[in-house]
Amino acid sequence: MGTVGNRTKVAGSVASDGVATGHFLQPNWGEGPWGEGSLRDRFEIIRPLLGNGSVLDLGCASRYGRTDWLHGLLAKEVPDLVGIDINSVTVEKLQEEGFDVRLADAREFDLGRKFDAVFAGELIEHLDDVRGFLTNVHRHLEPGGRLVLTTPNAFYVGNFVYRFGSHGQVHPEHTCWYCEDTLRRVLKVNGFSKVEIMFAGHTSPTPARKVATFCAQHLLPPRLALDEIIAVAIAE
Repeated sequence: MGTVGNRTKVAGSVASDGVATGHFLQPNWGEGPWGEGSLRDRFEIIRPLLGNGSVLDLGCASRYGRTDWLHGLLAKEVPDLVGIDINSVTVEKLQEEGFDVRLADAREFDLGRKFDAVFAGELIEHLDDVRGFLTNVHRHLEPGGRLVLTTPNAFYVGNFVYRFGSHGQVHPEHTCWYCEDTLRRVLKVNGFSKVEIMFAGHTSPTPARKVATFCAQHLLPPRLALDEIIAVAIAE
């Protein structure tokens, strides 16, 4: 492997432009531990954190069509739920199905109202304008309202295992990684206080991964053993 001029010699699943498109341990991003039913585990954690008031769901079209689609699960329990997404085709389908969703960009939007909670699941790592995103979130929260977000944990031990495959387990649409410290910092400098950080993991899809996950979770602290960060931040 190497680089000659502007040409990258390709090996494995690293594209010619240097973007990771998969990994030999997980060749396809549609496969792996995020199979059907796995999002319900996340929902069980997230739902109590959002409280009983109004909720704005950012990136609500993600995983639409699955039985454990998060926005669909929220819609069954949250009477005042609004969603936004940048995917115009899916937004139109959801509107036809009766969901209160709007076509909007999470980096710059104005719905003309405030909410008790905003949920941003696996979104911040896709954005190239985090300040714009958090400014808009803050504007749409009631005083003392809460932002609940999830994002991959940069220091999850599995990421170092993937690194042996010549590159990290990087989704081709991601722009950044966060650990608990950098996430807490970016929230605080953008108007959020009382940031609470916790960790969660996905259900492993194969016996070998189940064993590896079990060992990691019993030998390592959560900040290393679990692959997802959950942050709850209060708007100042």
